[in-house]
Amino acid sequence: MTVSNPDRLQTVLEPRDEVRIVGQYYDDKTARLIRKYGPGPKIHYHLGHYPSSRTPLDVEEATADEIRHSIRLHQEGLLRYAAKIWGAEHRLSGRVLDIGCGLGGGSLFLAQEYGAEVTSVTNAPEHAPIVEGFARDSGVGDKVRVLVCDAMQLPQEETFDAAVAIESSGYFDRPRWFERLAHVIRPGGSVCVEEVFLTRPHGADVWTEYFYTKPATVSDYAEAAEAAGFELVDDVDATFETAPFWDESTAWTRAVLDGDESLSAVDRRNLRISLLANQALGAEWRAGGLKLGFLRFEKK
Repeated sequence: MTVSNPDRLQTVLEPRDEVRIVGQYYDDKTARLIRKYGPGPKIHYHLGHYPSSRTPLDVEEATADEIRHSIRLHQEGLLRYAAKIWGAEHRLSGRVLDIGCGLGGGSLFLAQEYGAEVTSVTNAPEHAPIVEGFARDSGVGDKVRVLVCDAMQLPQEETFDAAVAIESSGYFDRPRWFERLAHVIRPGGSVCVEEVFLTRPHGADVWTEYFYTKPATVSDYAEAAEAAGFELVDDVDATFETAPFWDESTAWTRAVLDGDESLSAVDRRNLRISLLANQALGAEWRAGGLKLGFLRFEKK
């Protein structure tokens, strides 16, 4: 991977404590994300989609590398499933915002598969030059640019055909986010959201505590969108088909803990916390406390 000069990156940072905390959280996780989901250039930090609703691996016997390969394959599968639901060939092939872009896997996917001109939005400053470098390595450096800013403070000087948020919108103030999107999405344009939604009280407690996020119901999203001039037109539930991700994520963590003697005490502690969280999330997923959904809103 090559990393270009970070001075070229656009920076529009808002000095809010919450924004800084979340940005720092993801900056601190960079090396761990690359280890688990790398090496790149396309790195996805989200769930995977398993059409048969089960992992194809015997996770008790698979190596950490075999599990990681399966996770990456199914993460890419989730993007392909989302693209089909959202009609990416005509809705996500123009000027697209990838809001909460992580390390840029979704941005590269849209640029490579659909020729989109993507503005990758992140509030983690250290991620920005990595995304730009991955885009250059993937041959889409001319189609992906990085913007460091708060999602509620998107610059209003440009207009986009669509915005995509893959497991990132749970960090946003929804009314403010949709209000800001109303200024930058063209009439008839789309806001596409893949997210974890509440289905019962306390169902998302583990998700909230581990990821520092603020999940809500689909109705909460629909109300915020309606107030800003967007209509909910698609709502697809993929909870069942994403549950196997937690089996593989748990198995990968256990395999690393068991097999890597070079881990520091801090690394081991972080992995053990991750192991417990993954096990709890898998249980809650199957108990019905959370919903993994794909939403599409259209600007009126």
